Amino acid sequence: MAAPAGTLTVVVPNFGRELLDLGKTSTQDLQYTGHINDPLIGTAPDGSLAPGRGLAESWTMSEDAKTYTLKLRQGVKWHDGKPFTSDDVVFSLTERFIAKDAICTFCRLLQSIESVKAPDPHTVVIQLKSPDPLYLAILSARDGDIRMLARHNYRATPEGFELVGDPIGTGPWKYSSFSRGVEMTLSANADYWDKARIPDFASMRIVPRSQPSTRLSMVRSGEADMAFVDPRQADDARAAGLNVMTAKGAAIASLEFYGCYQQEMLCHKQDFREALVRAIDMPTIFKHIYPKGTAQPISSAYWPVDQSIGFDPNQKPYAYDPKRAAELLKKVGYKGTTVKIWSVRTVSIPEAPEIMELVDGYLRAAGFKTEVTPMEFGAFRPRYASTPQRWETQYAAHLYLNAPGVRPTVLPNLRVAVIGQDVGGLIQGYWDLPGINQEWKKLITLHKADELETALRALNKKMHSEFINHPVAMKSQVAVVGKRVESWTPSLYGFAWHLETVKQRK
Repeated sequence: MAAPAGTLTVVVPNFGRELLDLGKTSTQDLQYTGHINDPLIGTAPDGSLAPGRGLAESWTMSEDAKTYTLKLRQGVKWHDGKPFTSDDVVFSLTERFIAKDAICTFCRLLQSIESVKAPDPHTVVIQLKSPDPLYLAILSARDGDIRMLARHNYRATPEGFELVGDPIGTGPWKYSSFSRGVEMTLSANADYWDKARIPDFASMRIVPRSQPSTRLSMVRSGEADMAFVDPRQADDARAAGLNVMTAKGAAIASLEFYGCYQQEMLCHKQDFREALVRAIDMPTIFKHIYPKGTAQPISSAYWPVDQSIGFDPNQKPYAYDPKRAAELLKKVGYKGTTVKIWSVRTVSIPEAPEIMELVDGYLRAAGFKTEVTPMEFGAFRPRYASTPQRWETQYAAHLYLNAPGVRPTVLPNLRVAVIGQDVGGLIQGYWDLPGINQEWKKLITLHKADELETALRALNKKMHSEFINHPVAMKSQVAVVGKRVESWTPSLYGFAWHLETVKQRK
């Protein structure tokens, strides 16, 4: 195998929180932070959970689905040459990611862990507080944002932990430098444990550019080798003679109705939520935003593919019906209470502002009063991640275009986006928190596959009938690449992009 050579320049929409401590970042930040550290559980190219791209080479589950025993790879080293051991897993799962200052999207889900023990340097035993046959999925790059951290890279503080020096990992790329808002540079890890995934390029330069046209023009001019672009730019790129590559099923685009668990808000009422849904011509928006091959319509943001546990093949996307919307607004006595529209661009859904502009137009045409507020993701995220949340009740609803991963195991997305914070959730985007929390408590007692399938199928049907959100699409991550890029092998679903697999054209 030839030694890595040259620099791969990748353009992304933004740098999110612009922090290097994974405990203080969110899933969206993995576009630049996620290449240094490996997940515990690997994700194969077909999207299945498998040992190949993770630090655990095997695992077993107890009959009661409460205890997992993992065997770690031997010979894995941190970038400073020190060995990766089970004690680093203990530190990551029971110390760093549950500290007071930890805000990563899946940090809250680690509260389900009773204990993590390290009987020897290459064995980890995870004991859960309650049964969960799908728990390990959140420790993968497909379903979560938890990566393994080195204990010796951190020191304790009164608030939690802080990095000691530059970040180190076990991943295929090593940290070189970071300039806020300007660029991140990484170097190839020539001693990486997976020899097949040692990068072709000697270094990788990641730069943020918020304007879609700028990202595309950088590849056109040869200033960049790869750019993550808005889906609508795929046709422009092909017309310019550029190659388009995709990470299929990278995210779900879903118009969420937030704060509706507060009875003072109109969206607490199902009729009002249905009016919002019926007023928006989502099929037309889909055709306008997503060229062929960049996305597919879905009927559910939580059960988007037939691999999803509880998927209903007979369920159809919501129909556009402005007449029905008008009837429902009259029924609820709508008198012009403002619908707040948050326009937030993220790496998972850079096309969000354009979609929200179209949503705003349809709602105003249907008689809704709206207010659009553009905002950076780093400023918006505390609205749902804080306790208590900040959803002002003078509005009829808070609309936000969320972009969760596909996550076929379903439960991780329900944890993050639906259930209440008091039972381990984060966004708590459901209109009836006491009701969904009770459903959740029943779900997590089911560890037989057929029982879980039946229960999740019923919940799927129930949530669809309640118009809890408006699914837009299951979308691919669209990358435009230049002449130096031969191929790219990301994993299906989620943030398992694996940019170390980008191959140079020889």
